Amino acid sequence: MAIAGCAKSDSLGEALSSGGSTSSASGGTTAGSAAPSSATPTPTPTPATLTVTAQHPLTAVQPTDTLTFTASHGTLRTVKVLNAKKETVDGTLTGTTWKPKVPFRLSSTYTVVATLANADSSAGATVDSTTTIKTLQADSNTASLLYEGSPVGVGMPVIVKFENEVVDATRRAAIQKAMTIDVSPAQEGAWGWIDNTQLMWRPKSYWKAGTKVQVSGKLAGLTTSSHRWLLDDLSGTLDVGDSRIIKVSIPNHSLSVVVNGSTVKTFPCTTGKDGFVTRSGTKVIIERESHMVMDAATVGIPTTSPDYYKLAVDWAMRETYTGEFIHAAPWSTKSQGLANVSHGCVGLATANAKWLFNLCRAGDVVETTGSNRTFKPSEGIGCWCYDWSGWQGLSAV
Repeated sequence: MAIAGCAKSDSLGEALSSGGSTSSASGGTTAGSAAPSSATPTPTPTPATLTVTAQHPLTAVQPTDTLTFTASHGTLRTVKVLNAKKETVDGTLTGTTWKPKVPFRLSSTYTVVATLANADSSAGATVDSTTTIKTLQADSNTASLLYEGSPVGVGMPVIVKFENEVVDATRRAAIQKAMTIDVSPAQEGAWGWIDNTQLMWRPKSYWKAGTKVQVSGKLAGLTTSSHRWLLDDLSGTLDVGDSRIIKVSIPNHSLSVVVNGSTVKTFPCTTGKDGFVTRSGTKVIIERESHMVMDAATVGIPTTSPDYYKLAVDWAMRETYTGEFIHAAPWSTKSQGLANVSHGCVGLATANAKWLFNLCRAGDVVETTGSNRTFKPSEGIGCWCYDWSGWQGLSAV
């Protein structure tokens, strides 16, 4: 009995000392047993992500929209915007907002490439993000400063010409407010819309000789209709030369040239005959051509009419869009100073026409008197058809 008890005690001790285990009948592990081991899982890296937003959907971004960047699990480092040609678009990043230097172009695709710093170091130091945006499918309008950089006469207004009409009064006002003008020496003047495509600034009286005019317009991003946008700003200069005023007397068949207040020449001339009477009023020389072909069909005279003509003429200066010129008319020299025989133009002897052509520039004033046919604003550069109060009434502001 004593020997058997010692043997049982020794067997249990050996099991405990060797790290073994014994199980109870119920399947539990007795004291001194070890649980199975398992490996710690490796966490999944969380790289930074970027959300790009604009004032409008990224499939219809408007020209004046800006881009805003919201980073998750990291911070924004750099931004680059590329156009469809993969060219970098100029812009400024302020905080998390990017603004293009010039408005986005319409109906275009851009790519935003950004670099983000990861908050989770296990995802690496940085990560790149690419987002595609598309701009609104719409049309553009353009504005041009006519006669920019050219020497002009004292009657030439500042003319901002729009490719497409601006009909809405509110949009006209916005455009006009965006314009600035600097005149040296200072002279009183005003903006006026002479029609749906022309915004003009004219002085109260003719420009002073030697005036310098600087014009600018913050037009980029303005709308000219519900579906048209101006995408570029406008700037330019006008250089006014000497005062040159041509005075045409229809009843006296004469043309006088006044330069800086003094009459320097007087020529006999002919003007329009019955049915083609030359218009009275204050006109401005629009353009000059040393040689051109005049076709009566362009002013509505059919080729079957006895009044139809097609003539090569020299030293021509256009006064109206409707076909009135001052030009050499050697075929009418016997009538010049005596009778009006033309189809509306002012005809001069060739030598006289050449002298006048070489003296004058676009913008010189032509004051025509003596007929009952009045020059209308739409027939040429018509800002001088209005008195001062009438002109001010054409402002949209």
